[in-house]
Formats: sequence, C-alpha cells, structure tokens
Amino acid sequence: MTPQSPVAVLLSPRPAVVEAARRVGARTLVLAPDLSRPGVREAAGAADQAITVDWTDHPQLMMAIGHLTNLPARVCVFGFTEASALIAARANEALRFPGNPHAAVAYLTDKAALRGKVNQLTGAPVRFEHCDRAAHLVAAAERVGFPCVAKPRTGSGGQDVHLLRSAADAADLAAQLSGEPALIVEEFLDGPEFSIEAHSRAGEHTILAITRKYGAVDTVGVGVTEYRTTGYDMPADLDEDTRERIHRLVVATLNAAGQRGGLSQTEVIVTADGPRLIESHAHPGATFVQELLRLATGTDPIALGIASALELPPPEPAFDDRRCAGSRFLRLPAGLLEAVEGIAEARAIAGVRELEITVPVGSHVPEATSRVAGHGYVTAVADSPQELDAVLRKAMDTLRPVVAPAPSVLSGAMTSQFPRDVPREVVKEEEHTAA
Repeated sequence: MTPQSPVAVLLSPRPAVVEAARRVGARTLVLAPDLSRPGVREAAGAADQAITVDWTDHPQLMMAIGHLTNLPARVCVFGFTEASALIAARANEALRFPGNPHAAVAYLTDKAALRGKVNQLTGAPVRFEHCDRAAHLVAAAERVGFPCVAKPRTGSGGQDVHLLRSAADAADLAAQLSGEPALIVEEFLDGPEFSIEAHSRAGEHTILAITRKYGAVDTVGVGVTEYRTTGYDMPADLDEDTRERIHRLVVATLNAAGQRGGLSQTEVIVTADGPRLIESHAHPGATFVQELLRLATGTDPIALGIASALELPPPEPAFDDRRCAGSRFLRLPAGLLEAVEGIAEARAIAGVRELEITVPVGSHVPEATSRVAGHGYVTAVADSPQELDAVLRKAMDTLRPVVAPAPSVLSGAMTSQFPRDVPREVVKEEEHTAA
C-alpha cells in the first residue's frame, strides 16, 4: 500500500473486516467509541490508524474524518450492521464519498416503508399495518388477520419478533410493550425461509448465494411467541423456477429501495403463491452467513464490498469449485454444564470444519433467546445437500452434554442429548453480529 492507496474508514469493525480491507489494497482507519473493547481492540491493532470517536454522533464523526476530503485517494466509510450502514451512508453523502445513497439504506432500514414500496411495485404484496401505540395493536392485528407477525419497524437481529395467533395474543403482547412501540404488523407467511446475499454495483445486482434457513418457535411469555434460528444450508436446494422467482423478487426489492452499491441481505418466504418478501438490509448477513459464503463459494463478501466501493480490483475467489456448506446451532437444557462428551469425535468427522461450545464447562447454561441462537454450533462442508445434512446430523448426534438440572427443574437423568429442533419455517431475521 502507498499513501495514494484508497482508504476504508471502518466503524467498529471485527478484525476480519480490517484484514479484508488490507487484502484488497486499502488503507484502514478504524473508528470506535471505545478502542479497548474486545474485538475492536484487535481490529484497531491491525489497522493503519485508529481513532476514538462516537460515530453515532454525526457532528463528531464529521470532525474526525472531514479532513479526508483533502486526500487525493478514494475514501469510503463502511458499516456492516443495521445502525452503522445507515450512519456510513449519511457520512459518505455529506462528504461526497462514494457509497450507497442514504435514502436507499433508510428504506432498507425501515421495514414498513420498504413493505409499502415493494407492495406497490411488485406482484407479491403482503398485508401489513403500522402500529405506533400499544393500545392499537389488537385492532391492527385484527385488520391484518390472524396469524400475523408483530416486529419493530427498525429493529434488527431478530429481536422482539412475535407471532400472534389471536386477539388474546395481541392483547398479551400489548400489555408488555411501551406506550409507543413503533411496530409493523404483517400477515404470517407460511413456507420455507431463505436468505439471499447480493452485491450491487452501479445499480446492477448480483446474487451471490441463496441460503436455506431453519428455525424453531419458542414461547417466551403468556401468549407471546418468538423465533430463533437453528441452522443454515448454502446453497439452498431449489428448483430453477423457484430460484429465478426469488432472484426477480430480490432485484425488484433492491430497485424499489434505490440500492446502488454494496452488500445486501434479503429474506423471503416461499409460500404456496410464490416468494414473498420478509425484509431486506443494506449490509451483509451475520458473520455465520459470511463464513458459509466463503466455504461454499470461496468469496469473501466483505472484501468484495470494500474493493467495489473503492474501485480496487475485485478479490479472486479462494477456489473455483462450488460446495455445500451449513451450520447448526446447539441448544443445551437448563442447568449446570458439567461436561460435553464427544467433541473430539465430532470434530474428526469428515466435512466438519468448526465446532464450538460457547458455554464454559462448570457454568450455568444461559437462556437461548432470539439474540442468542444457541449454546454452540457445528459448521460443515459437503458435495451435496443430502451429504451435508448427514454430516451435520452425525456431528450433532455425537455430542453428549452432561447437565445437572437447575433447582427449578424436576430431578431426572443427569445426561441429556441436545434437543433436536424440527425445522420450522420462520419469519425472523438472524442476529447480525457487529461487524
């Protein structure tokens, strides 16, 4: 790299984001409110420069990077989460740096605004209602029709997404909400769920991969039901007609929002009447999805997005062939984790690439919520969807957790298998790990 090399300004990035930017030939400037935080500290250490700044404060951000307008090199601000992508777009627009229009990112951030526009411009409308007061939730849900889904208009990470099966469910949820929750209430879409990773440049959209998502339903309170993701398969096993219809819906959605450049993730349900939009985002999928894209296609989406915005040569894929890659999240029963047997055997299974238990032995198992998909995961690769499923099932079945039941749990056997979640079509988004 030279002083004339393009500059990637990265908002609280993971270390892998800094590595991707440097790999494509960009200089890196890390901005974060606290450079000592785990993850950010390592990213700052690997960057060319790091500055402590609260980038959520627009004037502070402008003061920190305004001088970069004087550089002869190309500069772009990057954010790879819901909040940071919107802030990056605003900064790029203010400083006349390249990047996705702020209005496009705003459309993709506001689920209700995007839903309304996509409903007008496509032949795949979805019934929905705005709901800005908890007292109006029951009426809004009744107008949409049951079952329906209530979620924050600008939420992310699958947090606070609720399935309402009746007016009683809506009333129970309303009683738990603040006075002005800013929700979107929309019809329940029944069918398998898919996540589509795309890259846009000059308004042209390239589909990088379609991922099959699996989920399960959790009851988290009286009449309140949430979803959690239990696994991914990439690429999704689809017939050509369904794949093409998904492509058309994603392109129409991104065009409706005004997406011009950068990475995006769009989530759809394939209903009996065809693909229907859940939501779309002006940033890549969660870290898990990014890793699956690298394993399945050899493409590093972060490196691709940075290179494209800075007009650097696109990174070459790590390999030419295509594979199937997938992950399954592990869920432990409540109690004290005394051991997990079979880890070495599971890691030795052909095709298993990564296995991690995130609960330390000797500690109590935390509740798995919509923001904590599970208590560990297995990632594997294979030559076909069927082989991939077999590898992941074998790895999951090989693991044998030993959990002492919590005091509130009835006494019973001390050893319990990981519960097997039955794949269930869901309408929630995956937690977007801070980039």
